[in-house]
Amino acid sequence: MHSHVCHVITTLGAGGAEQYVVQLSNSLMATGVCVSIVAGEPHDLGERLMPGIHVETIRLHPGNGRSFLKYLLLIFPAIKRLVRYFRRERVTLVHTHLAASALPAWIAAKMCGIPVMHSKMHTGSIRSGFEYLLFITRLHLILVNRFLAFTRYSEREVHECWRVPTSRISVSSIGVDTVRYAPNPASQREARCSLGLSAKDRVLLVVARLHPEKCVELAIRAVCALDDKRYVLLVVGDGQERGALEQLARNLASASRIRFLGMMKDTTSVYAASDILLQTTRCPNMGTVVLEAMASGMPILIAYRDDDEYRMAKDTFDGANAGEVAVAMPEDVAGTIQRMFHDEMKLSAQRQAARAYAESRHSRQVVYPAMTDIYALLDGTLKY
Repeated sequence: MHSHVCHVITTLGAGGAEQYVVQLSNSLMATGVCVSIVAGEPHDLGERLMPGIHVETIRLHPGNGRSFLKYLLLIFPAIKRLVRYFRRERVTLVHTHLAASALPAWIAAKMCGIPVMHSKMHTGSIRSGFEYLLFITRLHLILVNRFLAFTRYSEREVHECWRVPTSRISVSSIGVDTVRYAPNPASQREARCSLGLSAKDRVLLVVARLHPEKCVELAIRAVCALDDKRYVLLVVGDGQERGALEQLARNLASASRIRFLGMMKDTTSVYAASDILLQTTRCPNMGTVVLEAMASGMPILIAYRDDDEYRMAKDTFDGANAGEVAVAMPEDVAGTIQRMFHDEMKLSAQRQAARAYAESRHSRQVVYPAMTDIYALLDGTLKY
């Protein structure tokens, strides 16, 4: 009997969860596993999929801010289409990734007798009102066979907040291409030259959607508080706050330099050019950006606002000497930046530790074969 893993996700837009689905699907396909994806529009990342990976377009969620009634009107035709697709394509395992699109896939898979795995993509026990309603009903305990967490913190959340027994939870990683993202002194010189930066510049980096929850304003205020022409902040990303953030950078009188680079398809050059990644987002988690930075040999400075975020930040490093944490206030973040650059020996050790941590724990060569073993726990229970 063949194996057919079907990933179900809200869209194939350019988010971290979507990138993970694309990369994992490509890896599975390369090992001979049949893979497909069910997703609503947009399909921005579809062009990155290997030939042979089919994307079935099914709208699974009405979008942010839509009423629960509209979701109910959408869910029944979505379930019907999913049942037809799962049976026609002889799907043997369904892997859901975001709560917004998960419920119809869970129900359809149950109707077909197909095992289900669900990923917890974000830290923070409840991300939306819909997610709260979904998990307070405990339907997930009936409809999902196994849960996947990407950090030990998330594993505890699944157990404590979703009431899932630890025996039904696996811990993995979203994985990172440690070959593509690798420290290289020659690449650093070239990248800095292309950006008009010198070897003496102290380059800080933010890679994020410019939305309120990413708290990029904190990074700008912290770097401006340093008031030193040696410091440069590169901001990679776009979004609704870009105009306001650019105006803020102009208004803050400082010798520090802030540069907005917009969206970049290839971020390897900015990782190569930078010294430290600033992670200012709320509920920090082990996302794509953090792993790419670590693989590139960059220490991470994570800002936290409360005890929960402090534990999330510490869990990111999991004991590795790969960065620092700071209270999410401009003066505290600025002070931590100064201390990191002041102790060059420690900073060098953190660079090496970040790279070693990414290679040993989060490399795709390590993570994806392990994911195949996790799938094997569930796959093969359905006989057509």
